[in-house]
Amino acid sequence: MKIVQSFWTKPFLRSPDLLKDTRLNGGWPSRKYNYFSWALSCLQLRSFYDEVELVTDDLGKLMLIDKIGLPYTNVRVVMDKLDDYNPGLWALGKVYTYSIQDRPFLHVDNDVFIWQPFEDRVMSAPLAAQNLEGAASSYAATFNDICDKFPYIRPGIRELYGKKIIECSNAGILGGSDIAFFQEYTAEVFHFLKQNEEHLDHHMIHMNSTYINVVYEQVFFYWMAQAQQREVTYLFPDVIDFPNYIGYFHEALPNKNFVHCLGVFKQIRHVCNMLSRELKHRYPEYYYRIQELVASSEI
Repeated sequence: MKIVQSFWTKPFLRSPDLLKDTRLNGGWPSRKYNYFSWALSCLQLRSFYDEVELVTDDLGKLMLIDKIGLPYTNVRVVMDKLDDYNPGLWALGKVYTYSIQDRPFLHVDNDVFIWQPFEDRVMSAPLAAQNLEGAASSYAATFNDICDKFPYIRPGIRELYGKKIIECSNAGILGGSDIAFFQEYTAEVFHFLKQNEEHLDHHMIHMNSTYINVVYEQVFFYWMAQAQQREVTYLFPDVIDFPNYIGYFHEALPNKNFVHCLGVFKQIRHVCNMLSRELKHRYPEYYYRIQELVASSEI
């Protein structure tokens, strides 16, 4: 099973100011930390895996490969095809990446860092994800909003309307060997976006864009798998929502030597400092290269 990462630069560079949650700087306080995150994530993956692929667009290749020189074993420059989509749909780059895979894969977010290989049960699973999310009422509120305001949502999934809690699979890591399922799931996401195109553009500034992305990426994945009675293998099978302190580097050991700096963790000064120190300690040449490139406005 190959490891895959993806970088769609449009949300990173051109998220509308009015969106309640944007991907500017990848959620980090500044671009420097976003590039530190990319570097440490890629380099740690490469320390355990011989095949780590990047799926990106022209600008992403320029920044991550041509400028920073990250050692991906394969680079697919195909995401310029997404230019017509609203940049608030930041998870779409990931969904598109899932859709073009033709053999077993595991997609790893660029804010995920590992200090040991993933377990064999994850790497051999038909469907795999980070953990089950089952306690967040915010997702349900946004899902109900979508059902109220958008003309199309898959009938089997629409039946979730009115629930106070909606489960989903966290996509910090997401993949598997069941390529047919990924083809069906990603086709449904693109169909959902196409059918609701005008409504998305109109309503997105009034809704939480993070949760819209969670709905089409994580909720669709989980409930389509449930409908087809397909088991999802989780890296953290005994956890509902997130392992304790999943975004703190000093808590990596009890969390399977795995860190995921999701959401608010990126805004914690201690986390940013630990990210910087870890990259500087393990890969000083990349640390200083990024510092110089940012200072000279080359990235």
